[in-house]
Amino acid sequence: MAIEVSNAVFFYPDGTPVVDGLSFRVPTGSVTAFVGPNGVGKTTILNLIDGELDLFEGSIRSDTEIGYMRQNPGFDDEHSATVLDALALSLPENLKVFHAKLRALYQRLADDDDVGAELGAALEHWQHQGGYKEEAAWDQITSAVLGQRVAVAGERLLREISGGERKGIILRAYLLSSVPTLVLDEPDNFLDLFSKDWLEKELNRTSKTVLMVSHDRTLLSNAVDRMVVLEHNGSWTHTGNYRTFKAARRARIERLGHDLSLWEREERRLHRIYRTWKDRAGSSEAAAQRMRVAEARWLRFRDAGPPELPPPEREINPQFRGSRAGREAIRIENYEVADLILPFDLKVYHGDRIAMLGENGVGKSTLFKRLVHGALPEGATVRYGPNAVVGYFSQENTLPDEDGSLLDILGREYPNDQVIRNTLGRYGLARHDRHSYAELSGGQKARVQLMFLERREPNVLFLDEPTDNLDLESIEVIERVLRDLDATQIAITHDREFTRIFDRWIVFDKDGLVGEVLDRDLAVQIVSGRRFSLLDTDGVKLLTRY
Repeated sequence: MAIEVSNAVFFYPDGTPVVDGLSFRVPTGSVTAFVGPNGVGKTTILNLIDGELDLFEGSIRSDTEIGYMRQNPGFDDEHSATVLDALALSLPENLKVFHAKLRALYQRLADDDDVGAELGAALEHWQHQGGYKEEAAWDQITSAVLGQRVAVAGERLLREISGGERKGIILRAYLLSSVPTLVLDEPDNFLDLFSKDWLEKELNRTSKTVLMVSHDRTLLSNAVDRMVVLEHNGSWTHTGNYRTFKAARRARIERLGHDLSLWEREERRLHRIYRTWKDRAGSSEAAAQRMRVAEARWLRFRDAGPPELPPPEREINPQFRGSRAGREAIRIENYEVADLILPFDLKVYHGDRIAMLGENGVGKSTLFKRLVHGALPEGATVRYGPNAVVGYFSQENTLPDEDGSLLDILGREYPNDQVIRNTLGRYGLARHDRHSYAELSGGQKARVQLMFLERREPNVLFLDEPTDNLDLESIEVIERVLRDLDATQIAITHDREFTRIFDRWIVFDKDGLVGEVLDRDLAVQIVSGRRFSLLDTDGVKLLTRY
């Protein structure tokens, strides 16, 4: 058994329980998904498995070394961290120390000839422990993601490449490393469709044991053997993938509801028996004895408590209101970014739902920011409908003002505390009203952004990867809301399943061309290929000017 968690108990310093009696197993060689609502403690449990946090009770065992890829890997100096630093995160523990030593020795070599012998000994150990095999994989990784050999790409600063490129480099390094067991926290976030397709294939072919947190329904359907499900009132294991998960969860909820109903019926029956004998207790000692026996039976049953309660079926309950921005909601003309996007025009009509697709780094998020904030390139124009109210969901999950608690932040938008508390309750955040924004998980931050959108009642929505951090149930709720919303919606997404709710698909390619693909399946197929060109593709209406 690669990972075994037994009766794990962990509390936050303020006494808030995170894990209480959690038990599950990850079989050797399996790909296991770890899913559950935002904020339920999935990342905390991964930190416990890695040993970064200590259990209060219970045990966590593994029969192999574990490589832990964090959702947001940290570096000693974020401004100077390089591609080579990112690649080294995946090294086995015995090589991490020597990699750091080698880096330091090479830096000293230019000024100190005496390090030659020490460097030679370190390189010999590096070779003996398999370091050069790891480096061969790094060359493959940087060539695939950045189009450069590691000798060139290794010293590039991480802050100068896109988030998707950073994630692709780190993820590939872990999957190609020699570490036999991987714990991956949302490995699919920030990946484009090509990289997600690569990840799916790699998970299907790997011999490693993998435990991963993911909310990508296509990945969970095609690359997972089993699912460990963490809910606010317990956990359970589904011995299948996402295709059968929803039916299994419904059956479980129905069974738990039935068991609870039987328990409540029995508790009422025992209480009635006790009350009956209590009314007769004064008539004889025998009746009093029967009353005491009945009371003891009822109290034992009641104090033992009910069976596991069924979880709430809807974690969030958005209440968006739509309206018309005008027949023509948006008109974009002559939008161009030098060396990135050739000039193109786009008309968007009221009620259009548009998915913008393309690999990372082609300028989609920058386009959104410029349209929303008005910082257009020279010569470009954007016109909104006469009644347009624009709303923007940021990929970075940032807010204009993040100071103070959630109550303080929302107090700058909402009229009073009661409205705020009601809204927090509808978004499953009632217990977090005193928390700062920084203390929330990525999915909880996404919910707060949705609250701001709801409050402003936009009829033109720019959504930059809105499903990336939301849990499975929240994604499905948001999809239902967007389908029914009387508003114009434009979304950047790499979520293959999410693309189904849209009716127009705009694709950006590596050559700077922009085109509208007339079929959803074709659009996903095109973008899932590396370095595609719209000029080579049938079924595309080019929007780029000539």
